[in-house]
Amino acid sequence: MAEARERWVLFDWGGTLMSEEGPTDVPMALWPEVRATEGAAETLALLSPHFRIGVATNASVSPRNLIEIALGRVGLREHVDDVFCYTEIGARKDEDAFWRTVMERCGVEPESVVMVGDSWDQDIVGPRSFGIHAILYAPTGTLLGRDVPVVGTLPEVVPLVRRHFATLAR
Repeated sequence: MAEARERWVLFDWGGTLMSEEGPTDVPMALWPEVRATEGAAETLALLSPHFRIGVATNASVSPRNLIEIALGRVGLREHVDDVFCYTEIGARKDEDAFWRTVMERCGVEPESVVMVGDSWDQDIVGPRSFGIHAILYAPTGTLLGRDVPVVGTLPEVVPLVRRHFATLAR
């Protein structure tokens, strides 16, 4: 069984860790103001001492270096071990090629990864088809009742991640 710090918790970037309120044709790092989603800093601070933290994103306007700058502007970069982005991988989160690359770079099997995000198709269906446990972030509650864990706030992710990995250790 993998040690805790060999396990990964991946978060979607826009709409999950960061607010997407800004120009869609300009990289987020260049926006006059960027904002982390409520509870993002607390959640990453609680998880990062125990698990590796990654960002998995389909962002097409922002390359990896600008994603890292945007995360740094809101104090999240210090908690993030790696960024997996469409602009670098050349595949989206609903494609196996994306997840094969992520698993290779992380050096783990899918059961050692949890994905958290706000898009049903990209953050839940895609990773689950590859064998990755997924948690839906639905702050508006519009997707409740699905067959996956659903949270309304990011801090609610922490006990779900711990519980998921604890069940694997048995």
